[in-house]
Amino acid sequence: MTLKRKISLFIVYFVLFIALTAMVDYYAYDEINPWIFIILSFLGAIWAVAVHAKSHQRSKADELAHDIEEIL
Repeated sequence: MTLKRKISLFIVYFVLFIALTAMVDYYAYDEINPWIFIILSFLGAIWAVAVHAKSHQRSKADELAHDIEEIL
């Protein structure tokens, strides 16, 4: 797996995690610091890319990463 593919997968997963944690933050009524969600999203995206690269299976994330890869 190339570095460009890993970066595009990271972008896909990071956007996914940010969207999910943004909804949690919205319903938490700003009682929790938003930086916690950003850091957790960053770490979650790194973990997801590592697991995805290790599994060697194609998924919808690969299709989205391919589109991002063409832009990069």
